[in-house]
Amino acid sequence: MEYQTFSEDNAHYLTDCIQSYGYLLIVDRDLTLVSISENCSSWLTEKVSSFLGSNLNNLITQHLPGNYQNLQKGIDQVISDYKERVWLEVLVKDEECYLNIYNFEDYIYLEFEKKSLDNSVFFPKFESFNRLLNENKEHIWEVVCGYIAKISGFDRVRVFQYDEDENGIVISEYIGNDALKGIKDCYYPNIDVFKYAKQVHLVNASRYSAQVDGPTVRMLSKDGISPSLQQTGIRAVLPLHAEYLIRDGVNSNMSMGITVKGKLWGYIFCQSQEAKRVSLLKREAMLSFIQMAMNAYEDTQRILERKWYEEIKNFELLLKEQLILNRDLSEVLKQLGEKLCEFADADAMVILSEGNMFTYKIEIGKIKANAIVDQIASLTKDHYFADHEFVLKYGKKLGLNFERFAGVAGIDVLPERGFTILFFKREVIQKRKWVEKPEELMNELNPYMEFENEPHPKFQIWHQTTYRRSTKWTKNELFFFERLRNIITDSFKRLAQEISLLNNEVLNLNKALDDYANTVSHDIKNPLSAINLSTQMMMQKLDMNEDLRYKMLNNTKDAVKVITDMLTSIHEFSKVKGYDYKMEPVYPVEFIPQIVEFSKIRYGSELLSSNFGNLLPIYGEKTIIYQLFQNFIGNAVKYSAKSIAPKVSIHSELDHEFVRYIIEDNGIGIAREELSNIFDSFKRLSNAVDYEGTGLGLSIARRIADRLNVQISIDSELGEGTKIVLLFPNEN
Repeated sequence: MEYQTFSEDNAHYLTDCIQSYGYLLIVDRDLTLVSISENCSSWLTEKVSSFLGSNLNNLITQHLPGNYQNLQKGIDQVISDYKERVWLEVLVKDEECYLNIYNFEDYIYLEFEKKSLDNSVFFPKFESFNRLLNENKEHIWEVVCGYIAKISGFDRVRVFQYDEDENGIVISEYIGNDALKGIKDCYYPNIDVFKYAKQVHLVNASRYSAQVDGPTVRMLSKDGISPSLQQTGIRAVLPLHAEYLIRDGVNSNMSMGITVKGKLWGYIFCQSQEAKRVSLLKREAMLSFIQMAMNAYEDTQRILERKWYEEIKNFELLLKEQLILNRDLSEVLKQLGEKLCEFADADAMVILSEGNMFTYKIEIGKIKANAIVDQIASLTKDHYFADHEFVLKYGKKLGLNFERFAGVAGIDVLPERGFTILFFKREVIQKRKWVEKPEELMNELNPYMEFENEPHPKFQIWHQTTYRRSTKWTKNELFFFERLRNIITDSFKRLAQEISLLNNEVLNLNKALDDYANTVSHDIKNPLSAINLSTQMMMQKLDMNEDLRYKMLNNTKDAVKVITDMLTSIHEFSKVKGYDYKMEPVYPVEFIPQIVEFSKIRYGSELLSSNFGNLLPIYGEKTIIYQLFQNFIGNAVKYSAKSIAPKVSIHSELDHEFVRYIIEDNGIGIAREELSNIFDSFKRLSNAVDYEGTGLGLSIARRIADRLNVQISIDSELGEGTKIVLLFPNEN
């Protein structure tokens, strides 16, 4: 195969350079060499430019023959898997090197790094580092700084974190050389050097420069081809970054990106005043330690998040419970004002609802509060709003000052009811120390933002003081606003459904009462007429004989009893609808015989014979179960009282997960066509005219049975008697 030979005339130099302790070869997918570092001339017998355009196999065969087989396997691996990285140890003209083979932007890179002698005697121990992380979960980054400095020998190690405005803050720092100053808790603006760092670390997890001001090597490439060196570990520091590091007194630098939840969270910077070689193996170990620290940090954050969500969940349960017990939403929120402000990290709260207002830890007029609501409505159509500069922006327009608050958040809960919750935060004077000049902030010309320069030999140190703002509303607080609104709206929906059901029930009850008025009015006229007639006769005939007077009085007494029974039945009917039952084991054997005896006396059926079989215990509320049996047993006794040989039989039996109770009598029975509506309120059977009653007994019994999940079935024949079957659940 013939290869084209390139000269300096048909090649060009890449803008980027590599560090002098490495070599770099770049080939395309056909293994044609497209770029090569100039220092490869130390082990190539010809000019490096002459290899451009040739096949990589030719170069390996001629100049790296002892590595051919391993190199070929490594190249095949990265060709077959684009994400694959292959590390090898190779000899380049008797010089031991590490070789890193990888893909990037359709090119294959062969990155050589000369092995170095590591003077640091402390070798990394994964189990020791893991133990330190577990023992110091609240100080993970302090552990990282100390341990990385110990194993690497760097003079200074610091952890840099991005904030929500893309500025950076140094949150942890270790300094082993007094010549390198500490800047813990200081901020960096989003200047060019950090914008560049972000671009680099989005591509490459780490970047290492043994000597910032050391010699560099140019890359020579085929004309018209410019492969990127962004992912190259031995890439030289760009002039902008080098200038910054040297000004900081640093001549060796290693930076490692920290990724949390898939996002670049910050960096770890390892720096030394003098040039420093750290072996590749130890640097790879450091990357593993950083990964362990990132995992530990994410675990800690997840624990804190779960704890916070658990607190939110518990509060939600409390709020839902209070809303069930008390339908007055405003009153419930008043009682929970302290908790609401705690979750919102607010100093005060206002609730506006249907023209009413409640305040918590703030004095503000209703007109002023409504003006704030109107201003928020003009700014957003969302249900949530939060601004830590609300008074600064809109205070003059609304007539607000900073004495009471600076930041405002609003939740538009139920617009149709004018229901809004406002949270307020007080002004907080904020101070920051900047390591570089925050030009963007200073250009705002904000009268409530002051800057003071601090003389420093290396950096532009600026002290910032900010007034007229509260602390910012966080994502957690906005999440809480959303959850709070959802709970309240769900509660109102549920309440609306309950009101609808109650309205339907009221309509049904009104209909039942209308039926009662039509059905009972005739019956109640009879006892009223008897009372009226008896009273008139006794008033007109003062000399009435004692037997007649006794008869008139007895008639009055019986009439009063009939009316009293009607009113008592209606009262019992209403109680069943709202009673709060206490469920417990109930033993009917204790009261069923008593119910039979009382019923015999009431209905004058002394000759009735009763037969009791096995009376098993059941589960329910004793009072209403007594009432349930009293209705059915009372009817059995009443409607069989006039039989020739009246009898009632009661027994029970187990039926899978039920207890079956059977009540049988030989009374007047029920017509089959009337069985379908015997549970209707105020319904009297056609053959029961000669028997007292209001038609509410079975309706009451049915409501009790429904509440207890008891199934009722009735089998009856006119003149033959009735059989009642009650099926009680037995799963408790």
